[in-house]
Amino acid sequence: MRDQAIASLVFGAVLASIIAAIPAAARADEAADAATAEGGDATGAAVPAAAAPAAVATPPGSTEAPPPSSPSPAPDHMVASLSHELQFGLSLLIGGGYRGIFPYTPDTPCGDAKAADNRVCTNRAPSFIDVQPSFGISRSWDVLVDVRFSLEKDFNNERPLWIMPGFRYWMDPQSQVKFFTTIQLAYDPSSTYSAVGAPHPVSKQDLAFRNSNGLMIEIMRNFGVYAQFGETIGFLRWLTFAVDAGVGVQARVP
Repeated sequence: MRDQAIASLVFGAVLASIIAAIPAAARADEAADAATAEGGDATGAAVPAAAAPAAVATPPGSTEAPPPSSPSPAPDHMVASLSHELQFGLSLLIGGGYRGIFPYTPDTPCGDAKAADNRVCTNRAPSFIDVQPSFGISRSWDVLVDVRFSLEKDFNNERPLWIMPGFRYWMDPQSQVKFFTTIQLAYDPSSTYSAVGAPHPVSKQDLAFRNSNGLMIEIMRNFGVYAQFGETIGFLRWLTFAVDAGVGVQARVP
């Protein structure tokens, strides 16, 4: 009986302890939930908020200015175009060249330094100046007319005149340094090579195909300097192969 009484007392004490611990555990869970809602961790310790980056303050009395920001690029419509589209141009070029003349009939004077009536004549062509009006019909194409005036007399003691209309193509029209090429028809309206009483008179006029290739440097939108190298093949008066080179300037409006 005594043992049963002692066991009953122990069992009652353990049961009372368990009943008393249940409310304490519930209160601890409620405290943990409240701490988490207020920015703390599960143990009730507060979690510090992320600190904002501190502004760099200028010391009192300092005259140092903040570093300048890089300028934004100009919009495309504010950048001056370097193409010749819808521009009128006028060029002046001075140069010289060398040529070979192949007459269609023998005993035709063609200006060789060794013999005037050689079957093939090679000689220096007269120095010249080209006056060239032009107009930009698109970003890459110009229509032009070269008028070539001889600065020296030719072998027949006359000054030939060439009129050379055609087109010019720009490889990179917006570049400040750009290459170009032309295709032209050359016409000589003079009759300076038709000697009176010659046994084999030549045609009074001459026709030729011409190409020139060059490099222009744009100093500004309305002015450039350039150099070119050209080739001409004439076929009406006689067969002619000529090369020439020169340097020039070009002004444009608007």
